[in-house]
Amino acid sequence: MRFNIISLAALALFTSTVSHAAATGVSPERVAGQFVEALQHQRFKEAAAMFVPEATQNAERTLTRAGDSLGGFATLHPVATLPDGKSVKLEVPAHEGAAQKFVQFRYASTASDGQPVFYELNLTADGKPPKVLSFGLHLPATDAPSTKRANQLVSAINR
Repeated sequence: MRFNIISLAALALFTSTVSHAAATGVSPERVAGQFVEALQHQRFKEAAAMFVPEATQNAERTLTRAGDSLGGFATLHPVATLPDGKSVKLEVPAHEGAAQKFVQFRYASTASDGQPVFYELNLTADGKPPKVLSFGLHLPATDAPSTKRANQLVSAINR
C-alpha cells in the first residue's frame, strides 16, 4: 500500500510539472538552466534580465561583484540539499517578505580560493513564465576562519 501512495505522489508531481510547463511554454527547470548557464559564462546582464522586473536594477551589479569576488560560477552544479551548519547568506536581491509560491533549485561550486559556496535559486511558480525571485549565496561559516572569510566576501560583494 505504501508503495502505491509513493507512486501516486510521484505521478501527481510529474503531471503537475508537465502541465505547468505546457501551460507556460517554459519550465522552471529550463529557466534555471538558462540562468546558471548565463552565470557560468559571465553573462551577468542576461542573468539579471531573468529576475522579476522590480529586482533587475541591482541584480546585475551584485551578480558581477559576486563573480569577481568569489569566482567559481563556472563550476556550478546541482545538489540535492544545502549542507547542515551555519552559513553567512547573501540574497540577490534582498527578499522583501511578500509570501509567494516558488520553485527552488540548489547548486554548489568551488570559489576561486578553493572553498565551497552553495546557492539557492528561487523562481516564481504562479502559472506564468517563471522569473527569478532570488539567488541566495550561502558561504559556510562553521568556525572562526570560515566566518571571517564569509563576512569579508559578503562585504566585498555589497560594496
